[in-house]
Amino acid sequence: MRAIAAGGCVLLAACSSSRPAAAPGPVPVSSSTSSGAVQQYLTAVNALCDGLEQKIIALNGGQFDIPLKDFLAQLPRHTRLRDDFDRQLAAVVVPKSAAVKARVLAAYIAFASKLDAARLRAARQGAVAYRREIDAEKKSAASDPSIAAMEAAGFSESCTAR
Repeated sequence: MRAIAAGGCVLLAACSSSRPAAAPGPVPVSSSTSSGAVQQYLTAVNALCDGLEQKIIALNGGQFDIPLKDFLAQLPRHTRLRDDFDRQLAAVVVPKSAAVKARVLAAYIAFASKLDAARLRAARQGAVAYRREIDAEKKSAASDPSIAAMEAAGFSESCTAR
């Protein structure tokens, strides 16, 4: 996974379900302001990300560039994995002091969801369009600012599995 790009982010489109997700909504916020609470939030989210990454690797070997046939075959499982992750993430209470970090993660998830939607649209158009989309993602996805912002905010590289 990490061999694809320095940030490991390019795998995200293969790991996410490719079904467009709803735009990130409001995040439940607690009134805690301690740095310990922020670290607890990051630890909880990073644990979810690590778990998702392990499941994705078990599903497709951590490969970004998978054949169209495999992508379509794995899509239902990816959808369930992504939906489970999103449900678990929504249950993580965000301390008020971590609200900015939560917005950074939401921005990354929105970016990943756009890539997912583009990949799915291309897959429905056939092998040539799918290959063109994969090639485009390889060239540009790793440089999206949301990835650097997510990592700078303290989220694990494994969160790119979303």
